[in-house]
Amino acid sequence: MTPRTLTQDQFENEARAAFGDNPMRWAFICPGCGDVATPADFKEVAGPAGMAGQECIGRYTTGRGCTWVAYGLISGPWKVTAPVTGGASEVVIDAFPLAVNAEVKP
Repeated sequence: MTPRTLTQDQFENEARAAFGDNPMRWAFICPGCGDVATPADFKEVAGPAGMAGQECIGRYTTGRGCTWVAYGLISGPWKVTAPVTGGASEVVIDAFPLAVNAEVKP
């Protein structure tokens, strides 16, 4: 998967264009196993919805996915720069790519 660096605004604009305004429907593809998951999928298996895009859903369920994380020894492949509230600096968040051409459950 091709590494990319995006601003938070660029990332959110791409996600909205691909999946709509509801972030629970934004789909991410795991670079380790290719599983596609949304925050809603994480919620269904009692995983933290906020980790979609940074952890494979296989960390929270069996029979699906793997244990890959974006912030592990091999990070990314995407990096999203986000502003820090109240400051002029920014933080870099390692992330999975958006699964733009993947089928997402209704």
